Amino acid sequence: MNTSAALTLSNDIEKAFNTNSSTASWVLSGYALTLGSFILITGKLADIIGPDNIFLIGLSVIWICSLICACIPHSSVVALIVIRALQGVGASALVPSTVALAANYFTGKLSKYLAPALGGFIIALTGIFGVGVTIGGAFSETSTGYRGFFWFVFAYGLILNIILLFLIILVDRKDGEDKMELKNIDFVAGFLVIAGVLLIILGLTEGAENWRSPKAYISLIVGFFAFLSSLGFEIIYLKRFQRKNQNKDKSTDWRLQVELLFPPEIIKIPNFLPILIQCGMYYATFTMVIVIGINYFTFIEGNTPIIVAIKVLPLPVGLVFGALAYRTSYYNRVGLKNMLILSSAICLGMCVWFSRIDYKSDNSYWKFGFVSLFLYGYGINMFFNIYFSVVVSNTPLHLQGVVNGIYQTCGQVLLSIGNALVPSILGNLEVATTEQAKQKLFNKFQTIFYVVLAFHAVMFLIMVFLVRNHQKENESDDRIDEEDVLGEEKKQDDDCECHVREADSGTESRNSRTNLSYLDARSV
Repeated sequence: MNTSAALTLSNDIEKAFNTNSSTASWVLSGYALTLGSFILITGKLADIIGPDNIFLIGLSVIWICSLICACIPHSSVVALIVIRALQGVGASALVPSTVALAANYFTGKLSKYLAPALGGFIIALTGIFGVGVTIGGAFSETSTGYRGFFWFVFAYGLILNIILLFLIILVDRKDGEDKMELKNIDFVAGFLVIAGVLLIILGLTEGAENWRSPKAYISLIVGFFAFLSSLGFEIIYLKRFQRKNQNKDKSTDWRLQVELLFPPEIIKIPNFLPILIQCGMYYATFTMVIVIGINYFTFIEGNTPIIVAIKVLPLPVGLVFGALAYRTSYYNRVGLKNMLILSSAICLGMCVWFSRIDYKSDNSYWKFGFVSLFLYGYGINMFFNIYFSVVVSNTPLHLQGVVNGIYQTCGQVLLSIGNALVPSILGNLEVATTEQAKQKLFNKFQTIFYVVLAFHAVMFLIMVFLVRNHQKENESDDRIDEEDVLGEEKKQDDDCECHVREADSGTESRNSRTNLSYLDARSV
């Protein structure tokens, strides 16, 4: 909600602080910057101090920052950007801790409720996006403007925080978590990750204005190498050192006590890498499509913020509908790979359909926008339902926080790429009032559609060639194990019959002893 509302509040913030669109956009960019940078760290903290604790801390940061944002005077927009960045740190704690909570709550006899619980999470996460866009557009039309939205988030978050202080179910520490301590976090890699992702997202945001700017390409290069350095420090140096000295007393060296941010065992999670790539690309394309819609209806058709919000609403409605309609039986019957291929095919087709929208055509929105946006949201939801279920069910409980942190970090970085590509192609926007200006801007929108289509084509190929239908493999393995057990039982029965025949050929005393042995063997 904090992300989506900023899309339709941007113009009101620009007017209130008497600034330009580029500066006002940092109210959203600063939030996304820290959200994407800290989510991996907060995911690790969820594994150490408990997802219930990290969730409450993150929620508290959000409503406190919203209160401050609502009270900031209009003298400088910088203060608003800084507080929004702090709010993003709090937001980074919510998604990985929420998924980790679900994984911890629904285990054992309650595991059958995990899929519906994640479905509810998807409904909340996707549905509130549409609510945020609408609320942002509505508040921008009132006299309170953007401040009204922050007052709303403050009250909403505070009430939830108070309720959860009494009702949240505490999470017991699991095997593997009892050895985790806050002091053992890899702070070196953590610093490199935060610095790297911050610089990458900063470079992408600056690139939206001018890719030739040193702020853009230098930030990207330095950030990329900083992130690679964090991987090298853990995988090449720390992990090798720990493996080489695994028999030593851990208390003698801090390097033996460090908890890795990127545990090597995460690579063994089925389809970890292809679904990680897909997750990030879905974030990017979803953001691009929604930003395309908002900008198209605003600057070419000249609609008001609330009308724009209503026009793009079918996309989040499709997301919610997909979450409500999804059933685990789809996954079991059709298979992981086929469901993911179907998801990418639907999204690709709907992007082609939506790209046909044209301001010169009568009822263009109803022909090419309304249905295509709805089905596009439905297709995206198919992926996220399966993604959450697969990742949660195949990840050990003590790694839930860090794995979901990795996925969300990838998602936020790719989201920033998508968010930066649209304005980098469109440039500075003003409402087109002449036919020539509209056609020029329309041509730029067509270029963005080609980029989105290219993204979805790559995603489709990844689904087809890299994703493995892990569930079917497990079923075949189970059948093999069952055949082995039956074969072993048959062998034991043959051995028992052999003992009986030997007993019949011996003396009476031997018969009694052998029969006793036979009875013992049969009981075993």
